[in-house]
Amino acid sequence: MNLWIAKKVLGGITTKVMKARELRLLKKGNKKRDDHEIQIKQQQKTINKQGKIIEENEKDIAIMKVKIATLEKDSHPPQEFICCRRCGCKINKTKSKKRR
Repeated sequence: MNLWIAKKVLGGITTKVMKARELRLLKKGNKKRDDHEIQIKQQQKTINKQGKIIEENEKDIAIMKVKIATLEKDSHPPQEFICCRRCGCKINKTKSKKRR
């Protein structure tokens, strides 16, 4: 009879200890999961911010390309030079005004 009572008491104690250990492990696991979820949310926020920045940069680049194209159309053609026969320096191809 004493053995039976001892087995029951020890069995009850061991089950409670095992449940407590399981609860501790679950709490630790949940904390780790929560930490990972927080990190994932933060990474998603930074990814979203970076995506917005990239979109803004792409818009700016497109605007700059349009501006460059209009400037290239409006710019004057490059000047042409002729080399001097005597000294070899560059002279404007356009005729200079006659001196009076």
